[in-house]
Amino acid sequence: MILHPPLIITSRLMPGLKIGNAFISLGYGQRSSDNRTGYQVWIDLPDSTEHEITDLRSGCGGGGIQDGLASLLSFLGAAAESRQYRERTGREGENESLFPPAVVDWASENSDEIGMLAYELEEGAQLVTE
Repeated sequence: MILHPPLIITSRLMPGLKIGNAFISLGYGQRSSDNRTGYQVWIDLPDSTEHEITDLRSGCGGGGIQDGLASLLSFLGAAAESRQYRERTGREGENESLFPPAVVDWASENSDEIGMLAYELEEGAQLVTE
């Protein structure tokens, strides 16, 4: 597997991204009976806490590392946007509960970078050669 920037090999020896002072690592999990790729995800925050995400799966037909990272960033962006909505309006957003509060705090602080990386992964060149 060859990774192109902004993708890196993280300290978990997995493909991933560095966002701010945090690292996202993503690997393959098991493929389901309906041909969806399961992903193993870790988010290592700057305060040395680690969060494992166990329920990220591709759409029908499977997906690669770049697809999994793009999906994860999309969900992180939605959680951050929901947090910012609640802080602005005082009304509960619907996606803030997608991740633990510490991850949503971090995603909210880094939402611009998450958005730019999500766009690059979804619309940019192929960044993973498998």
